[in-house]
Amino acid sequence: MISTGIALALGALLLFGGWAVTAGLATRSVSAVNAVFLSYVASIGIAGAYVLLARRPITGTRTDVGFALASGVFLTAGSISFYAALTRGNMAIVSAVAALYFVVPAFVGVVYLDVALSAANAVGLALAVVAVVLIAL
Repeated sequence: MISTGIALALGALLLFGGWAVTAGLATRSVSAVNAVFLSYVASIGIAGAYVLLARRPITGTRTDVGFALASGVFLTAGSISFYAALTRGNMAIVSAVAALYFVVPAFVGVVYLDVALSAANAVGLALAVVAVVLIAL
Protein backbone atom coordinates (compact mmCIF):
# COMPACT_ATOMS: atom_id res chain seq x y z
CA MET A 1 0.00 0.00 0.00
CA ILE A 2 1.36 3.44 -0.91
CA SER A 3 1.48 6.33 1.52
CA THR A 4 -1.02 9.17 1.35
CA GLY A 5 1.80 11.54 0.42
CA ILE A 6 2.79 9.42 -2.58
CA ALA A 7 -0.86 9.01 -3.65
CA LEU A 8 -1.37 12.78 -3.52
CA ALA A 9 1.90 13.33 -5.40
CA LEU A 10 0.72 10.96 -8.13
CA GLY A 11 -2.52 12.91 -8.29
CA ALA A 12 -0.49 16.11 -8.67
CA LEU A 13 1.56 14.46 -11.42
CA LEU A 14 -1.60 13.62 -13.38
CA LEU A 15 -3.19 17.01 -12.75
CA PHE A 16 -0.03 18.93 -13.71
CA GLY A 17 0.21 16.77 -16.83
CA GLY A 18 -3.38 17.66 -17.68
CA TRP A 19 -2.57 21.31 -17.05
CA ALA A 20 0.39 21.18 -19.47
CA VAL A 21 -1.68 19.51 -22.20
CA THR A 22 -4.66 21.85 -21.87
CA ALA A 23 -2.35 24.87 -21.70
CA GLY A 24 -0.70 23.75 -24.92
CA LEU A 25 -4.06 23.32 -26.59
CA ALA A 26 -5.30 26.70 -25.34
CA THR A 27 -2.31 28.55 -26.75
CA ARG A 28 -3.13 27.42 -30.28
CA SER A 29 -5.45 30.43 -30.60
CA VAL A 30 -5.42 32.25 -27.24
CA SER A 31 -2.48 34.51 -26.39
CA ALA A 32 -0.23 33.30 -23.58
CA VAL A 33 -1.19 36.18 -21.26
CA ASN A 34 -4.90 35.67 -21.85
CA ALA A 35 -4.62 31.91 -21.43
CA VAL A 36 -2.86 32.43 -18.08
CA PHE A 37 -5.52 34.93 -17.02
CA LEU A 38 -8.34 32.53 -17.91
CA SER A 39 -6.63 29.64 -16.14
CA TYR A 40 -6.19 31.75 -13.02
CA VAL A 41 -9.85 32.78 -13.09
CA ALA A 42 -10.73 29.08 -13.00
CA SER A 43 -8.13 28.30 -10.35
CA ILE A 44 -9.14 31.10 -7.98
CA GLY A 45 -12.68 29.73 -8.08
CA ILE A 46 -11.51 26.24 -7.17
CA ALA A 47 -9.01 27.45 -4.55
CA GLY A 48 -11.61 29.81 -3.08
CA ALA A 49 -14.19 27.05 -2.81
CA TYR A 50 -11.60 24.79 -1.18
CA VAL A 51 -10.70 27.44 1.39
CA LEU A 52 -14.37 28.06 2.20
CA LEU A 53 -15.14 24.36 2.53
CA ALA A 54 -12.04 23.69 4.67
CA ARG A 55 -13.10 26.49 7.07
CA ARG A 56 -9.55 27.27 8.02
CA PRO A 57 -8.58 30.86 8.74
CA ILE A 58 -5.37 32.21 7.25
CA THR A 59 -2.81 32.12 10.04
CA GLY A 60 0.96 32.23 10.22
CA THR A 61 3.79 34.65 10.71
CA ARG A 62 4.03 37.73 8.52
CA THR A 63 7.20 36.31 7.01
CA ASP A 64 5.54 33.04 6.03
CA VAL A 65 2.44 34.80 4.68
CA GLY A 66 4.88 36.91 2.65
CA PHE A 67 6.52 33.75 1.33
CA ALA A 68 3.08 32.40 0.37
CA LEU A 69 2.34 35.60 -1.55
CA ALA A 70 5.80 35.56 -3.15
CA SER A 71 5.18 31.98 -4.28
CA GLY A 72 2.11 33.24 -6.12
CA VAL A 73 4.24 35.83 -7.88
CA PHE A 74 6.72 33.14 -8.95
CA LEU A 75 3.87 30.83 -10.02
CA THR A 76 2.16 33.50 -12.11
CA ALA A 77 5.36 34.69 -13.78
CA GLY A 78 6.37 31.08 -14.40
CA SER A 79 2.96 30.31 -15.87
CA ILE A 80 3.19 33.25 -18.25
CA SER A 81 6.66 32.08 -19.30
CA PHE A 82 5.42 28.49 -19.73
CA TYR A 83 2.40 29.48 -21.82
CA ALA A 84 4.57 31.79 -23.95
CA ALA A 85 7.01 28.91 -24.48
CA LEU A 86 4.12 26.68 -25.56
CA THR A 87 3.17 29.18 -28.27
CA ARG A 88 6.70 28.98 -29.66
CA GLY A 89 7.84 25.43 -29.01
CA ASN A 90 6.99 21.76 -28.95
CA MET A 91 4.64 20.88 -26.06
CA ALA A 92 6.60 17.76 -25.08
CA ILE A 93 9.96 19.53 -25.03
CA VAL A 94 8.72 22.70 -23.32
CA SER A 95 6.96 20.63 -20.65
CA ALA A 96 10.02 18.44 -20.08
CA VAL A 97 12.34 21.41 -19.66
CA ALA A 98 9.91 23.21 -17.35
CA ALA A 99 9.46 20.02 -15.33
CA LEU A 100 13.08 20.35 -14.21
CA TYR A 101 11.92 23.09 -11.84
CA PHE A 102 12.68 20.75 -8.92
CA VAL A 103 16.40 21.35 -9.50
CA VAL A 104 15.97 24.92 -8.21
CA PRO A 105 14.63 24.03 -4.73
CA ALA A 106 17.19 21.23 -4.48
CA PHE A 107 19.99 23.71 -5.21
CA VAL A 108 18.58 26.36 -2.86
CA GLY A 109 18.09 23.75 -0.16
CA VAL A 110 21.67 22.55 -0.35
CA VAL A 111 23.34 25.95 -0.77
CA TYR A 112 21.22 28.14 1.51
CA LEU A 113 19.17 25.92 3.83
CA ASP A 114 21.74 23.29 4.83
CA VAL A 115 19.70 20.42 3.39
CA ALA A 116 21.70 17.23 3.01
CA LEU A 117 21.89 15.79 -0.49
CA SER A 118 22.93 12.15 -0.70
CA ALA A 119 24.98 10.73 -3.54
CA ALA A 120 21.85 8.95 -4.79
CA ASN A 121 19.97 12.28 -4.77
CA ALA A 122 22.74 13.97 -6.75
CA VAL A 123 22.84 11.14 -9.30
CA GLY A 124 19.05 11.29 -9.61
CA LEU A 125 19.13 15.02 -10.28
CA ALA A 126 21.90 14.58 -12.86
CA LEU A 127 20.02 11.76 -14.61
CA ALA A 128 16.85 13.87 -14.72
CA VAL A 129 18.77 16.64 -16.45
CA VAL A 130 20.29 14.14 -18.90
CA ALA A 131 16.82 12.72 -19.60
CA VAL A 132 15.43 16.15 -20.46
CA VAL A 133 18.41 16.91 -22.69
CA LEU A 134 17.77 13.65 -24.54
CA ILE A 135 14.06 14.46 -24.87
CA ALA A 136 14.90 17.89 -26.28
CA LEU A 137 17.21 16.49 -28.98
